[in-house]
Amino acid sequence: MASGKQHKEIDLDEQIEFLKKVSFFHGFDDHELKQFLQVSKWLRVPPNTVIIKENTTERAFYILVRGEVRVEKQLPGKTTPIQLTTLVTGDCFGEMALVTEIKRTADVVASTESFILRVEPEIVSTSNVFLQLKFYKRFCERLVSRLDLANKRVAGRDGEEANPSILQKVLSDDELPGDEEKPLLHPVKPDSGMERPAKAGKARSVISLPPMPDKDHRQAPARLHHRVHPEAALPVNPAVAAELSLMMKGRAGIDNTRRLADLISLDPVLSCRVIQTANSPFYRRANMVGTVPLAMVIIGVKQVQEVMTDAIRAAKSLQAFSGFDSVSRDFWRHAVVVGRIAEMLREVIRINTSADLYLCGLVHDMGMLVLDGMSPNFYPQCVQPPEEMRDMVRAERDYIGVDHGQAGGWLAEGIGLPQPYLDVIRFHHLPEKATTNPVPVALVHLANSFASMKGACMGQPQVTMQDISRSFSWALIQENHRPFHEVNVPQFVTSFSTELDKTWASITGDILL
Repeated sequence: MASGKQHKEIDLDEQIEFLKKVSFFHGFDDHELKQFLQVSKWLRVPPNTVIIKENTTERAFYILVRGEVRVEKQLPGKTTPIQLTTLVTGDCFGEMALVTEIKRTADVVASTESFILRVEPEIVSTSNVFLQLKFYKRFCERLVSRLDLANKRVAGRDGEEANPSILQKVLSDDELPGDEEKPLLHPVKPDSGMERPAKAGKARSVISLPPMPDKDHRQAPARLHHRVHPEAALPVNPAVAAELSLMMKGRAGIDNTRRLADLISLDPVLSCRVIQTANSPFYRRANMVGTVPLAMVIIGVKQVQEVMTDAIRAAKSLQAFSGFDSVSRDFWRHAVVVGRIAEMLREVIRINTSADLYLCGLVHDMGMLVLDGMSPNFYPQCVQPPEEMRDMVRAERDYIGVDHGQAGGWLAEGIGLPQPYLDVIRFHHLPEKATTNPVPVALVHLANSFASMKGACMGQPQVTMQDISRSFSWALIQENHRPFHEVNVPQFVTSFSTELDKTWASITGDILL
């Protein structure tokens, strides 16, 4: 009897260690995994075995622990099903059945021998609240990322007949556009749209912009506020994600924490996720964390890598700005440039602020990622901006319902960013409204203006030297920094602009795009 019990305990320990390697369970401790296993069932599925049958009803949810399965759909008039997507280790499927009793909408078939955890709804009633919260957090991340991907990829397809190729694009987690080819989102008339130069050995491809959103379809701010979820997946700079993944795969991140921190600090979403983790109740901090390096020290490099892995994986299926790479690159470039210029302004003016000015600049436009998820046709217009987009903030309100400052403030508040970053995000276009933290707001407003004037912006530059000289931000700086009272603002703007021209290569040279 003793030997049998010991063997059982060893098997359980091995199962727990095995689950720790699956991305879905990152962040779960041994006790939580043991509880999870008690309300789950292991399945060993031979190849070509049907796991889920279309039009059947059940309440089980599955996690693919090892192996590969395919999702198939039988279309009317077709003799054989089409394959919609392939799922691999760490993916989940059948999740809708956990919250509703709708019939299954597709078959799921094992492509190889697979090991699967079948989760019954009893996890809700038999597990402790902490396990439930972790489980549903990870569950919602997977579900939201898939729904968000589907919304973005079907945006603008109204009137286009559904076909297997479209279904496959909408439901595939692995399909991401390359840098060389842009998505053809809408049928293009022979005399409309833009043409790209033909490449050797390839036929010339034609792209067109999606239609501008309808003003009549904009929503009330209160309704949009409810759609902002701090745990929802957001797009990550793919170049940064690729280098981080390479580091973590080779475990170089543990040995080179400085480079790890530098890479994280090149992306606003990754930076926020690290800070969000450090400010979570788990670490019980008396004071809020406001810098990436400090957040990394608090949570540890190993946990940082887990957070990065989760964020990158969740972003894998997302397309920022409907796959228009030029708009995406402009967004990420602008974020880093504004952060660096804001820090330069602080040093040149010699003004003190408790906030990390670089991070303030890096995250100031986070709201654009939020609004892009709500209205994926809006920001691609920056490729050829119409007249009404000259004032971006007004256009966002007119066509979506809120501007990116307000949407970003909702997100930052949910994430738990310190107050200076919330104020910067909300008021970087309206510094006169900043009643608290006016200095970081003013510096980021000016950095944003300088970056836009130099062309590091989304769309066409709309800011002039005169606009910067007349900015209300200078009054905020003079009010909070007496030595600046005697400074000739127009002369300062001219000299600082000249200094930016001299150092522009160092400001932008190492940005991964």
